[in-house]
Formats: sequence, C-alpha cells, structure tokens
Amino acid sequence: MDPLAVYVASKAARDWALAGNGPVLIETLTSRFGPHSLSGDDPKRYRDQASFDEWDKKDPLIRMRNFLTEKGLWTEEKEVALIDQFDEEIKEAVKLADSAPKQKVSDFLKNMFEEPTNVIAEQIAYFEEKEGKK
Repeated sequence: MDPLAVYVASKAARDWALAGNGPVLIETLTSRFGPHSLSGDDPKRYRDQASFDEWDKKDPLIRMRNFLTEKGLWTEEKEVALIDQFDEEIKEAVKLADSAPKQKVSDFLKNMFEEPTNVIAEQIAYFEEKEGKK
C-alpha cells in the first residue's frame, strides 16, 4: 500500500535480476477496498468496520497525495484541474464507445475461448439464429 516502497523494491529486484542473480519474489500487503464482484458479495459480512478503518488510513492514493503535498509537488488546484481533465477525457471516451457498433452476442461468445466448450457452441448457434446469421 506504499507506492514508493513498491517502486524501490521493484527497482532493486530488477537490478538484481538484470545482474544475473536469478529471480526475485516481492511480497506486498494490501487489502480490497470493496467487494470481489457486483454479484452480491458484501465484505461487511465477513470483515468488521475496524478492519476497513485501519486500511483506509493506508490508502495509497491518499498517502501519495500527502507525500507530494509535503514535498510541494502537489496542490488542491492541481488536483481539481486534473480531475476536470479526466472527467472530460472520460466523457469523450464514453461518447466514442457509445458510437461504436454494438457487438453481437454470438461474436462475443466466439471470442471467449480459443476452442468453445459444447455449452458455448450451443449458445453461439442459438444467438446466431436469433441474430439472423443463419
């Protein structure tokens, strides 16, 4: 959860490996800030609030912002400007995505696996017929 520590460890590991000393394993500690998926996983069922509160204090984005601010490299004005810039870029990307041709379900299924399973092959046939390909 410390971007600078990850950078230092990664650089040292890279240097070690490039020097011919063999592979390196980097162990990091982190925590999910949300559920595994949007399909009903609620981490509050198996994690207490104290766990969330503890990891919130270690949020790498907040820690990096604080570090850069302390070094005089970041300001609230820069953050607002960057957020505004990103908002515009996201809006443009959404417009572009919305204007793209919609993918057919059968094409999506065909690209899911190198070799479709029997069930996927049946689904492809079903959607091809439904989409008017046959």
